Amino acid sequence: MKKWGIPNPLRCFAALVLLYFLASHAVAEAETPYFTYTSDSEGKTIRTQTSYIPAGQINAINGQKLSTPEHVFVDEQDYVYITDSDLNKVFVLDRNYRFVNELASDQFSSIKSTFVTDQFIYVADGSKNEIYVFDKSTYEPVQTVGKPDAPIFAEGYEFSPTHLAVDVRGNMYVRSTGSINGLIMLNREGEFITFFGANPMKVPLIDQLRSVFLTETQQAKMEKVMPDVPSNIAIDKKGFIYTVTSSVETNPIKKFNVSGTNYFPDTIVGTFAMESVWCGKHNNVYAVNTDGWIFEYDANGNLLFLFGGKDFNSSRLGLLNRPVSIASNSADELLVVDQGMKLIQTYRSTEFADTVHQAMDAYQDGDYDKSQKLWEYTLKYNSIFDKAHIGLGDALLRDGDAADAYEEYKDARYKSGMSEAYWEIRQNWLTGNLDIIFPVFLALIVIGYLYKRLSEKFGYGVIVKRKLAVVRKVKIIDDLLYMFTFLRRPLEGFYQIQYENRVSRLSSTVIYILVVVMLILQYEYTSRLFVSGQGYFLFELSIIVGFAVLWVLSNYLVCSIADGEGRFRDVYNATAYSLSPMIVIMPPLIIFSNALTLEQAVFYHLPVQAMALWIAVLMFFKIKDIQNYEVGETVGVIVRSVFTMLIIALFLFVLYSIGSGLLGFGYDVVTEAGKRWS
Repeated sequence: MKKWGIPNPLRCFAALVLLYFLASHAVAEAETPYFTYTSDSEGKTIRTQTSYIPAGQINAINGQKLSTPEHVFVDEQDYVYITDSDLNKVFVLDRNYRFVNELASDQFSSIKSTFVTDQFIYVADGSKNEIYVFDKSTYEPVQTVGKPDAPIFAEGYEFSPTHLAVDVRGNMYVRSTGSINGLIMLNREGEFITFFGANPMKVPLIDQLRSVFLTETQQAKMEKVMPDVPSNIAIDKKGFIYTVTSSVETNPIKKFNVSGTNYFPDTIVGTFAMESVWCGKHNNVYAVNTDGWIFEYDANGNLLFLFGGKDFNSSRLGLLNRPVSIASNSADELLVVDQGMKLIQTYRSTEFADTVHQAMDAYQDGDYDKSQKLWEYTLKYNSIFDKAHIGLGDALLRDGDAADAYEEYKDARYKSGMSEAYWEIRQNWLTGNLDIIFPVFLALIVIGYLYKRLSEKFGYGVIVKRKLAVVRKVKIIDDLLYMFTFLRRPLEGFYQIQYENRVSRLSSTVIYILVVVMLILQYEYTSRLFVSGQGYFLFELSIIVGFAVLWVLSNYLVCSIADGEGRFRDVYNATAYSLSPMIVIMPPLIIFSNALTLEQAVFYHLPVQAMALWIAVLMFFKIKDIQNYEVGETVGVIVRSVFTMLIIALFLFVLYSIGSGLLGFGYDVVTEAGKRWS
């Protein structure tokens, strides 16, 4: 039997320390004053685990309180440079945020930001319109860059630098106040090279329409529309230039290569008033807006995390009052300048965020096995984290497991990845079954040729037609097969439907049912590359059916008033057969879609568009011929029918609202009476 002795004091102390740190970490996450969000593959923001937690605040350096902090920069050695425009100083801190030195100069007037390389410290002064360059080791001034000598600046173009970035060649990309042509690119001597990364000019639609009717003199007097000026700038180790523009909401952050091409999508998640941008060590990008929200993106501009919020004088740790700058160090700690509260707010990453970053790094380094394990571990935190499914799919695909990669992409509804994985699956299947496919294809050609020859010699075709003629004696089957004749000669078909009673309401009802079945089959069995499997399909189907019923009813009522000759049964039957292209085209298209990738999407969308156009033409001639209208009268009837549909829909909605209110009121009365009675 095991004897229990006195525990080792060192072991007890270690256990207590470990318990303390675990508990403090859990409490810190629980007390985070904000929620964390991410975006799914469709760009919608959803809740996720906490990615960063508040770590501390810096409001005084070397015994001196910050007055108007403007900017924060972190160099390769994790030294922190904090710019204060009121004190006209740049404070230098080490990686533990301890004071090292300060950079001050009599030349400074109102410094706005810094950029630090291995050798130099660049300081932008927006008041004196100059950039000061200091030696990083001695803090001695090296160079002063003023307004360039280029003709455009001599003509009055403003040079008022507030932020800058410097590439490996020493070229400076300067953000200047009012520079509508984008960033000002200077060489290391301060000579003008070109403008870079300008925002596109967006002219409001009303101004575009108004300019059509104005003379040149009137247009000259109108207020000119200017492009939005970038608010901040950053550069990564690969030389990509990042800009953020606070005055736009669509695509506020851009990632430019040296030729000025933007690599970030136009659908990037962002908001107005995004003030600062920073490049992290994982090829990730950080941004912050004036409402206190902090954004983190991956290298492709996909939102990883969104957290934070506005501090309305509550002084809660982690909330921001008026943030103006953001940076991060090698430990993934964030530093945000809160000018409103006159401090630097710091955040540290959680294990969840660290795992995401490590998985991203492993994939970028080509270690797909490690990346796969890390993404699987991330999914234990959040099983619906789309970025993890996509990352896991990428790792599996590069590792040669296309089938499992497809399933991961499918879970995230990431169509681009699904297409790439399916291309691999299809290629592998064709390669493995080519020895079967080719002989079967040749056999089908031979069988077709033999059937044609034997039919000519022995009359097999006539025999088959006789057998079909027996089947067509059944009225409902004959009416349904008539749709093929109708589609070949629709104008004659409308005449036979109206005046010869060629089809019955039963067959038309069956066609309506088949159309609904086609919609269900399209949703269930069409490739997910072309039809998203959403959970509200029945609701959408009921809307479609409801509008179809409203159309038939509205069109008949309008035509009855407008001296139309068609009866209700004629409208009912002709509308059904006008929808028959769906029954003919959809089945083979549904099957064929499952053999396509996004690169061959035209072979799916083109038949769908042709089918829709075909149905629209049949509907037009249905109204024209059944009601015996001219073309102009037909167009007028269609417009009035649509208007009638809207009126009926509005009436039904009001009726539904009143009925729901009355039922709710009646339920409350009965419930209250029951309580009083008891």
